[in-house]
Amino acid sequence: MLLALLPCAPGRAAAAEPAPMIAGCEMFPPQAVFNQRIDDVMRFPAHARSAEWIGMIGAGRALHPDWGSEADPTKTGKYYGVPWNVVDGSERTTRWPLVNHAIVDARDGNGSGAPDQSDCAVLEQGRATIRRGCDGVIPTRRRFPFPLDGQVRAEGGQCSDPARCGDRHVLVLEKGAGGACRLWESYFSYQDSAGRWSAYSTAAWDLKSLAMRPDGWTSGDAAGLPILPLLLRAEEVESGVIRHALRVTFRDAVLDRRHVWPARHSAGNTRAEGIPFGALLRLRADFEIPFWWNEQSRTVARAMQKYGLYVADIGTDFFVQGDPDERWSPVTLMTLRRLRLNQFEFVDTGAFTRHPRFDPDSYAASW
Repeated sequence: MLLALLPCAPGRAAAAEPAPMIAGCEMFPPQAVFNQRIDDVMRFPAHARSAEWIGMIGAGRALHPDWGSEADPTKTGKYYGVPWNVVDGSERTTRWPLVNHAIVDARDGNGSGAPDQSDCAVLEQGRATIRRGCDGVIPTRRRFPFPLDGQVRAEGGQCSDPARCGDRHVLVLEKGAGGACRLWESYFSYQDSAGRWSAYSTAAWDLKSLAMRPDGWTSGDAAGLPILPLLLRAEEVESGVIRHALRVTFRDAVLDRRHVWPARHSAGNTRAEGIPFGALLRLRADFEIPFWWNEQSRTVARAMQKYGLYVADIGTDFFVQGDPDERWSPVTLMTLRRLRLNQFEFVDTGAFTRHPRFDPDSYAASW
């Protein structure tokens, strides 16, 4: 019994729960921060400014499930959520078309994208490699693994007007040969009538690595975080277990133009002492999940208590993102709207960032 109480030997990694899986790919190694439980209130107390930040937003603000049960992308008026694609990198599923970052965002008149903070796929000897900094790649070599035409699942569905179709994220999980798994995500992604693709920004991650993209770089969202590993997915909710954090948005007026780990980027207007990108929100431990809620709602609420929600982007207050899927019950969406922000708290993540083995350029949060 005494041996069981001894600490792990120096350098020995603590046991971690299995990482979430999508299509046979881990969503980063088990040690990644998104896969860590933060429901131990002794290790992860409420942030010293939690009450202040919640007051900025509005304590009575209702949670909004930002997804729906319409799975037909042609029904753009009802197609809510962020879908995702799976490809294998071959010509059978993937085009690897050129991507142009010099686009015009009709909402703000910005005539250029962010190639300097983007990742491109560069084809070399028939193999696609990730190249950091698309501005260092000639435009005729900048590629992205968009699925075949007619098979692309994008936020907003089959909506092709940049003036009204919104952020239009495209998330692509690439299952490569030999078990390689990479994640590619693009923001403000549109295809013209000639089949040419443009995107404001493109980002990529090796899902077998804990390495982060450069600090100060955007991604598909303003916080520079990956989207798919933080997305609520109907298939996992149906299993009854979610083993990762979620993502949440708030309006620009309450967000500070700074970011904290694991975020890599910030945007919008500056609010002194506002909520930083990358801040972690948690459903409080003293919230008793009602026994009469349906199982989908209970599963989502448990994840909010155990893993929390990272502030990922500028948007509408307290919007939580999921995928569009016919398996979502309307009862779930209605039930989750009962949650109020005053039932949540922002979390002090110093147990990660003050650990002696913490590396600000790594997603590692378990050692």
